[in-house]
Amino acid sequence: MNLEENKQICRRLMEEAWTLGSLHTVDETVASDCRFHDPAFPSLAPGAESYKQHIHMCRGAFPDLSCSADDILAERNEVVIHWTVRGTHKGNFLGLEPTNRAVMVSGTSIHRVEGGKISELWADWNSQALRDQLGFGQSDSKTNKAIARRFVEEIWNQKKPERINYFVTEDYTRFSPTGTLQGAQGLRRDYDTYVSAFPDCHIQIEDLICEGDQVGARFIATGTHSGKFGEVAPSGKHVSVPGAAMLRIANGKVVSEYVTWDTLALMQQIGAVPAEAARTRSSRA
Repeated sequence: MNLEENKQICRRLMEEAWTLGSLHTVDETVASDCRFHDPAFPSLAPGAESYKQHIHMCRGAFPDLSCSADDILAERNEVVIHWTVRGTHKGNFLGLEPTNRAVMVSGTSIHRVEGGKISELWADWNSQALRDQLGFGQSDSKTNKAIARRFVEEIWNQKKPERINYFVTEDYTRFSPTGTLQGAQGLRRDYDTYVSAFPDCHIQIEDLICEGDQVGARFIATGTHSGKFGEVAPSGKHVSVPGAAMLRIANGKVVSEYVTWDTLALMQQIGAVPAEAARTRSSRA
């Protein structure tokens, strides 16, 4: 294909798929095994289907999203587009709650075209400009602390497990005394285990410390043992357990979480481990 035809393929992807929401255009312009590179979305999987889901997610956050190609260049089998995106923030995006603000963000994409379809795509855009326009243009420390607080408050305290996908990345990993779990589904299973046993569970954050993309938290978890917890029948007892966590946050989402708490104190308070046995173990240690 000649250079103008390659330009037209990339222009169609921008104008029809991104601006008009015509996702069938992705099938016509993007290879089934196309690879994507975007620092804001490091977990974006290869393929046209993945890219359609990505566009759908972005347009869900900015329903009136429109893209314009400001400059377009082509050489060999590569097409470079400098573009501008405009839209109104109506849905959650990169962990940022809807603000109803209008934004304008620019970026550059490089497309490799092979056999009439895009086989690889690199995108780079000013995510900080987006945050500034949405009113989140504060320091990384304040932003990451706010994300950590909302992560705990909405999922655990407000009992909104449907929000898990908004707060964690696709490759999210959680390390805790009960083991290692992966992804949103893994966190949902952990959530169900604890909330079914302690329906009124509440996590009170006592302190937050942030440096770079790492947020350290000290907390106290409370609740009433009203459901079966493992093999332990409901005791009706109120528990209060201290703990600590270390979260890594990137692009507005939690990537990993190291959580620890006093498991012995928890089991002792629900009657699974007698207090005398706990003291004996402590003295032997």
